[in-house]
Amino acid sequence: MTNDFLKIILTIVVLIAVVGAVLWFISDKYPMYAAKKEVQTALKDIANAYRRYGTSADETVTMELLLNRNWVTLEKETKQHWTFELVGDPPHTAFAMSTSAMPAGRDRVVKIDFSTNELSGWGIEGSEELKLEVDASRKQLITK
Repeated sequence: MTNDFLKIILTIVVLIAVVGAVLWFISDKYPMYAAKKEVQTALKDIANAYRRYGTSADETVTMELLLNRNWVTLEKETKQHWTFELVGDPPHTAFAMSTSAMPAGRDRVVKIDFSTNELSGWGIEGSEELKLEVDASRKQLITK
């Protein structure tokens, strides 16, 4: 009877270790997955808002205009993790650059092309890593 009891205890300990390892692995990867989905959703919302409202606006469409008119609503956490910028006049692309508060670190870049609704950059499968610089003289973003 003691032998059976030890087998049961050992089985329980092994199961707890396996479950713990799985939960640790999932919890370690989840912030990255969530960050990828967070920025992809935000960029799609920005592109949709521009197509819906921005194309008929008489003024230059900027991120501030989209946010101030509530054409786009970004979660507080998304604003902490990412900065967003529209490129072109009229805009044809939106970029997101991660801040130091983002779980994967700063300077991760994702973009969406308004004409194709195609995402590229960090976290997009089959996409190259994008680098973003600001050309201060022309006040526009440059990808490398």
